[in-house]
Amino acid sequence: MQARAATASAVLPDPSFRALLGELAWRRLVPAVRARFAVKPAPGSAILYRGTMQEVRASWAGKLLAQACRLIGTPLAPYRGRDVPVGVRLRLDTDGSGVLWERTYHFVNRAPVTCVSVKRAESSGLVEVVAAGIGMTLALAESQGALHFRSTEYFWRWRRWRLALPRWLTPGEMHVVHADLGGGRFRFAIAITHPLFGEIIRQDGVFREARRQR
Repeated sequence: MQARAATASAVLPDPSFRALLGELAWRRLVPAVRARFAVKPAPGSAILYRGTMQEVRASWAGKLLAQACRLIGTPLAPYRGRDVPVGVRLRLDTDGSGVLWERTYHFVNRAPVTCVSVKRAESSGLVEVVAAGIGMTLALAESQGALHFRSTEYFWRWRRWRLALPRWLTPGEMHVVHADLGGGRFRFAIAITHPLFGEIIRQDGVFREARRQR
C-alpha cells in the first residue's frame, strides 16, 4: 500500500487549490498535504488511495438522507459500520475540467458501494457535483496544517441554469478534513451537521496512497 508506482506522466500540475486557498494559508499546510493537492491525474491515469473508515456513522436522519440520495448517484454511503475498507480513485472528468472522485466502501456481507462526485474550480469557488446536477460550493481553509472544506451553498444546475437551494432543502453544513499523519498516511473525515437535527453523518478514517495508474 505504501508503494508509489508514480511516473511524471501519471499526474499534471493543479494550481486550483493553491489559488482558492490563498498563498499564505497554502504555505501553512503540511508539505505532504500540499503535495497531494498540487497535482491531478493526467488523461488516462488515476490516483488511488486505500484505507479504513474506522467509523461510518449516521443518525436516523442521516440514514434517511443517504438512502434518498441513492436516487442521485449515491453520493453518501447508505449503511453504517466500523473498520470499513475503502478505496478511493481519482481521475479526470470526461471533459477534463474537473476530477472525478470514486469512493468504494466494502461493508461486511454487502455488495461494494461506490459514491461518485466531481470536484472542479469555478469562479464561485470549489464546486462538488453529483448526479442530476445537484452540487455544493465549498470554502477552503487551513487549520494546524490540515486542509478543511466547508459547504457554503447547495444548488441545482441544468445546462446554463443554476438555482440555489433553500436551506430547508439541504442536509446542512458539510465539513471535510484532510490532515497528514506522517509516514504517507492521512486522516480523512466527513461530518454533516443539520441545523435542526445536529450531526447526522460522520465518517472518519486513515488512508495512504496506493499507486498511480497509467
